[in-house]
Amino acid sequence: MSSRNLVKVKVSRVIAAEVSKILHFLTEVDEFPSYVSSVKQASVLQRWQNKMKTKWLIQVDHLPISWIEEDVVDFEKNTISFKALEGDLQEFKGRWKFKPVSGGTLVTVTAYASLNIPAIGDFAREYVEKTLTKNFEAILKAIEARIISLKYKAAKGTVSQAISGFGIIGHLYNFYHLERCLKMLNPGFKMPSRDFLGQLFNVTPSFKLYDIQDFKSKTGASSHGCFIVATFIPDLIEKDVWSIFSKVVKACRIAEEHGMGIVTLGGFTSIVAERIGQAITDMVDIPITTGNTFTAAMALEGAYKAASGLGLDIGALKVAVIGGTGDIGSACARVLTEKAAQVTVTGRTKSNLRKLNKELLKKRKAKIIATTNNEAAVRDADIVIACASATSSILLVDWFKPGSIVCDVGYPKNISYTPTNRDDILIFSGGLAKTPSPLNLPIDLGLPSPDSIYGCFAEAVILSLEKRYENYSFGRGNIMPDKVEEIKVLGQKHGFELSKFWWGERLMDDLAIAKIKERLDSSKKIFAVK
Repeated sequence: MSSRNLVKVKVSRVIAAEVSKILHFLTEVDEFPSYVSSVKQASVLQRWQNKMKTKWLIQVDHLPISWIEEDVVDFEKNTISFKALEGDLQEFKGRWKFKPVSGGTLVTVTAYASLNIPAIGDFAREYVEKTLTKNFEAILKAIEARIISLKYKAAKGTVSQAISGFGIIGHLYNFYHLERCLKMLNPGFKMPSRDFLGQLFNVTPSFKLYDIQDFKSKTGASSHGCFIVATFIPDLIEKDVWSIFSKVVKACRIAEEHGMGIVTLGGFTSIVAERIGQAITDMVDIPITTGNTFTAAMALEGAYKAASGLGLDIGALKVAVIGGTGDIGSACARVLTEKAAQVTVTGRTKSNLRKLNKELLKKRKAKIIATTNNEAAVRDADIVIACASATSSILLVDWFKPGSIVCDVGYPKNISYTPTNRDDILIFSGGLAKTPSPLNLPIDLGLPSPDSIYGCFAEAVILSLEKRYENYSFGRGNIMPDKVEEIKVLGQKHGFELSKFWWGERLMDDLAIAKIKERLDSSKKIFAVK
C-alpha cells in the first residue's frame, strides 16, 4: 500500500460498558442500519467460529461507500480485525481494540484505506478520510446511545444499581454572570473581549462541571449526582431556539452517560422545548423533571410564612400570580384559589389565560381575575408571586403597594435587584429551599447562602433519595395541588425546608420583617384615625 495513496483514520471513545457488551453490539451487524445514521445497509453474508463475512453501504455527506469485508474476532486480545475483500476502495483494513478503563471501555478503531483515482486522487483521499472518520464516530456514538437506552429501559419501574442519582442542569442568566463564574473558577483569569468570549461560549457544547458526592438526607439515606452546564444565556433563546434545544438535549445525555436516575431542567432549560413544541422526553431515555412542583411548594410556603410574620390572614388577602399561565404560576394559582379571597393571574397569551380562568372559576372559593396587565394586577395585590419566564425584569418595585408581600420566583428575576429605599414591603427570592447537606457547587448560581438551593434542583435530589425515577414534573400547566403537597411532604421527610428570606445579598430576617409589620400597623392606625 503506497504511502502516497494511504489514508489513515483513528477514532477513540470511552463507553460506559463492559468489553463483552460492546463486542456483542459490534458483531450484530444486521442491526446497524436501525440505529447508526451513517450505515444505510449492513448484513452478515457468512458466519463461522470467530469470523464473519459482512456487506456494507455507508453514506456521509452524500458520499456512498460500499464494500464486502472479512472480520476476525480475537476474544483473548479483545480485538476485531477487518479487511475488505472487494468494494469502492482499492484497499481497506483495520482493527478495533477494547481496553477496560475507569468508567468503562476505551474503544479505538484504526483503519487504513487506499484509492488511486486519476486527476482527483488528492481531493478524493482527503474526502474519503473525513467520510470514514465521521462514520466510525457515528458508530461509536450510536453504540453508546443504544447501550444507555437499553440500560434505562431495563431499569424502568425497578430499583437498579446501574441507574441512580440525580443530574442538575443549570445555565448562566447573563453575560456578567458568565464573567463572574469564570473568575470564581480561576481568580487570575484575564477576561478576553466580550465578542470573543460570547461567541466561544455559544459554540461550546453543554458539559459536566461538577460531581456531587454522598448527599445526605436527614433520614440517613444518601444519593449522588452531577451538575451540568447548558451553555446558553436566556437572551439567546429568541435568536436560536433550536440550537439551545440541542444543548439541553446534550445536557440530558451527559446525565445519561453518567448513569443518573433522574435529571432536572433548571431555569430556562425547561422552557426551550415548549417554545418549539418538541418534547425532550422524545429525545432521551433518562427520566426528566422540571422541578417546578417543589418550586411551587416553596413559593407557596414562603407566601404563607410571610403573611403570618406580618400578622395577615391569607383568607382575606388579594393575591396576584405573575406568569400565572406557566407551570409554576398555574400550580400556585390552583392552590391559592382554595385559600385566598381573590386570585389574579396574568399571562402573555389571552387564549391560555381564558383556559386557566375557566378552570379556576370551577373552584369557586376565591374571586378570579385574569389579565395581561401586570402593573394593574400588582398594584391591587396584597401578595405577589412573580414567576414569569422573562429574560429581564418586568416588574417595577414602585408598583407594589405598602405592606405587600412579594415572592420573586423568576430566574432571571422578574424584579430588578437595583437598590431601593422601599422598606414598607416584604420582598424576597421565592422557590428556594434549605438543604440538609450542602451541594458545594464551585460557581455562583445566584443563591444567597451555601445551604440554599433552587426548588427545581431540590426536586431531583428528593426524588433520587426516594428512588422515584420518573417524569415527575413535566409538560406545561399540569401540576395539581395534591402533587404540590406530596413533594412538599417528601422534602420535609429528607430535611428540605423553606429557605430564609433573601433579597439579593440582603437577609430579610425577623428584625426586618418586624420593622415592615410596624410600618404596616402604623399605617393602619393613621388610616383608622382619618
